[in-house]
Amino acid sequence: MRAPLLIALVLCSTLTACRGGESDKPPVHFIPNMDTQEKGKAYRRDTTGLFADGRMMRAPVEGTVAIGHLDEDDTLHEGLGTDGGTTQKFPVSIAFDDAAVKEHGKLRYDIYCATCHGVLGDGKGPTALKGGLMVPPPSFHDPRLKGLLVGKIYAAIKNGVNNGNMPSYAAQIPVEDRWKIIAYVRQLQGVPPESGEGAVVVPAATVASAEHGALLYKAKGCVACHTLDGTRTVGPTWKGAFGRKEALASGGEVTVDDAYLKESILKPMEKVVAGYPPAMPTLPLTDIEVDSLILFIKAQQ
Repeated sequence: MRAPLLIALVLCSTLTACRGGESDKPPVHFIPNMDTQEKGKAYRRDTTGLFADGRMMRAPVEGTVAIGHLDEDDTLHEGLGTDGGTTQKFPVSIAFDDAAVKEHGKLRYDIYCATCHGVLGDGKGPTALKGGLMVPPPSFHDPRLKGLLVGKIYAAIKNGVNNGNMPSYAAQIPVEDRWKIIAYVRQLQGVPPESGEGAVVVPAATVASAEHGALLYKAKGCVACHTLDGTRTVGPTWKGAFGRKEALASGGEVTVDDAYLKESILKPMEKVVAGYPPAMPTLPLTDIEVDSLILFIKAQQ
């Protein structure tokens, strides 16, 4: 009995310890065509002669749109305008009064928005409370945000705001879900879904004027950061700004004159006023629009 048991133990220990060894021989290929199949790789030259330029990576066919790159915004909703912020209407396909729509919007809001804007929409989310943002997120209960067009809220989700202080969520939140989030935000605010002032119509101007600048002040979103009554918000107030000396975040000071205002409008990151975040985006403006805004700022004394 001892001999067979001893042999069994020796065999078991031998098999357990045997883990194989290194070999210089090529591995066994059970299905060789799976390993050696002909295929092109983008980073290699085309050796098949299929393409005249010898490149395996091809440019998209002219006039085509790759899967996932179609501008679905225009498909779902027309009239957003060039920046997505001029509409006061929800898409007809979004029943914003439907409880299921708002519930879905709440789920997405809690995932993507509440971390900064707070579960209650009061701007007191955990990220905001840690103070890691250049510009603290505003409360959705602020009268200014209650008056925003739904298109402006949509544009903020899609494009981001304040130079990435809030990044774009276009990749994370599908178009339809953006509108459902807005429906839920309107519920938090306690205002009708399509409330807010109508879009500011800025007629074309051939000469610069303070009156034209006043329209641009609202249409271009300057009102969100620069007050006219001396109140401190995200950016310096425009009340009494012209001729004032301002300390710069980079050191030194500057006099707010025509040249400084023009530079700040066209290149907002060049000379940031001390105590304010570098959050102003670059806006596409014509020379007449820039001059009109400067005239409007000069008039705020």
